[in-house]
Amino acid sequence: MSELGELGLSSYEEKVYRSLLSLGSATAGEVSEASGVPMGRIYDVLNGLDARDIVRSQSTEPTRYAAVDPETAVDRLLAERRRELDSRAERYESIAAGIGPELAATKPAESRFWTAPLGSDAAVSLERDLFAAAGDAVRSAMSDPYAAAPWERYEPEVDPFYEAVDAGVDVQMLVHAAMLDAAPPEAVERATAAPANVAVRVTTDLETTFDAVDGNEVTFHVPHPLERGERLGVIHVRDESMAGRLVEVFDRAWEAATPLSAVVESDDRAAPPEE
Repeated sequence: MSELGELGLSSYEEKVYRSLLSLGSATAGEVSEASGVPMGRIYDVLNGLDARDIVRSQSTEPTRYAAVDPETAVDRLLAERRRELDSRAERYESIAAGIGPELAATKPAESRFWTAPLGSDAAVSLERDLFAAAGDAVRSAMSDPYAAAPWERYEPEVDPFYEAVDAGVDVQMLVHAAMLDAAPPEAVERATAAPANVAVRVTTDLETTFDAVDGNEVTFHVPHPLERGERLGVIHVRDESMAGRLVEVFDRAWEAATPLSAVVESDDRAAPPEE
């Protein structure tokens, strides 16, 4: 592409302009002959250049045309290019401003795996960080490996339910009945007297341990394949679709579970009176 082409002239327009610089003043037929631009196109080209102030038409019969001086023509072509670039820049800025929030609103699924044995500092730290970031709701389903482990092994992981979660966040703890059997009386009493935002229910139909936070984050607890009552690690997934499906599963299990207070009251009634 020639330099005039870079500034916005087509091949025909450049030929016509250069021919007029040589001819000075000429009719359309003379320009067509000198430039090689067909007569079928010459008037469109001349009128286009005239509209852009690169060529001047003269009110004669027949109409004659003359080129503006090169310096003026280049300045006008450059001004056109600048206006085009400014217009494109505004358009791109508008597109960028609109697409940024759109892309940000669509968060990709993210997942990480951490080795976290039951009761370990790593497990407690992960749990505190997850619950402390909750802004709306925490749903925790607790079964294996907790249900097959002694209370002392996972006791440090219970405190975050009471301490790390903000008072404005609704917490639902769905625990396997085996955990209730293994817990000491003071732990059961504490769970029964939990803050108003913490609710505990008991079930025997739970096999998986997971936490769903705010409907967009999930942690899966992976039991150790070689050691019963131990956890290999925790998988943290940020995926609204997956979290939404697990919330549905949790809510169905929650509706079918028994409130902890009702279980404790039933056990108290069934226990023999003290002598």
